[in-house]
Amino acid sequence: MGRVVTITIGDWVQVTWVMLKLQGSINHVQATGVRRSVHFDSGAVSALASSYVASLITVLILGPVNLVRLILVAGLFALNTTSLTRVHLRLVSRPRLTDYALFTVNVVPYAYLLYPRPPAWLTISVAPLVLFMLEVARGRGRGALANVAGTALIASVYLPFYALMGGTVSMPVLYAALTWVAYHAFSAVYVEGKLPFRSVKPWLSSVLWFTVTPPLAALAITHLNWYFTIPLIEPSIRAIHALGEGKIDRNELRVRIRRIGFGSLAESLALVVTLLVLIALYGH
Repeated sequence: MGRVVTITIGDWVQVTWVMLKLQGSINHVQATGVRRSVHFDSGAVSALASSYVASLITVLILGPVNLVRLILVAGLFALNTTSLTRVHLRLVSRPRLTDYALFTVNVVPYAYLLYPRPPAWLTISVAPLVLFMLEVARGRGRGALANVAGTALIASVYLPFYALMGGTVSMPVLYAALTWVAYHAFSAVYVEGKLPFRSVKPWLSSVLWFTVTPPLAALAITHLNWYFTIPLIEPSIRAIHALGEGKIDRNELRVRIRRIGFGSLAESLALVVTLLVLIALYGH
């Protein structure tokens, strides 16, 4: 029997979300020879919590503060935390009708955003949601594309949470949301590219990031302030380094992924703090 690989990173970073979703795949790799059942996705909870907290801070900075809305969204966050992050584990493995029903219950409250007219920015969340569900329906819920879509979906709830709290989606907030989602998607592809049992090329994350960076930079310079390009610097440096990186050796998988996770934790903290500071200074 080969070595059992167990990957758990109790941080809220997007790498945690990807890796915990991939545990089932890792445990099915022939080298492990062990099947493990995961009943709670702490990575998804952490990622969801980070997006919620970022939304809450944004609305506290920009206002208006509506206590009733804040309580209702806190309830929605609690619902998502206690059930959605559990049911997704079933969706990516052996989904039942009740799993789809529970997933719908968690998503329906967001339908309020469709009234009286669906905002264009809602596509930031709808696109990864549709992509994720399509992969699940095709039986590829544990695949690379589903993991990336799921990561982007979790990050994208920043904007719906903010709008449901009563915040107005201004250009600075929209830019922060786009950057937040793009960064998480980039990091998810980066992790997928490092895994030895995935066919994703290591340099693909760099291609993704350098595809979305020019539009983001142009949006910042033309509609906001050049200071808003600052959050793009660190991920761009990492994307350059990623061009010369390869796959992780199977024998070093746990150690290397843990190292990536803690590194991404610091990067994510720096990114969200920078975005919130820019919103506080120039978002009014």
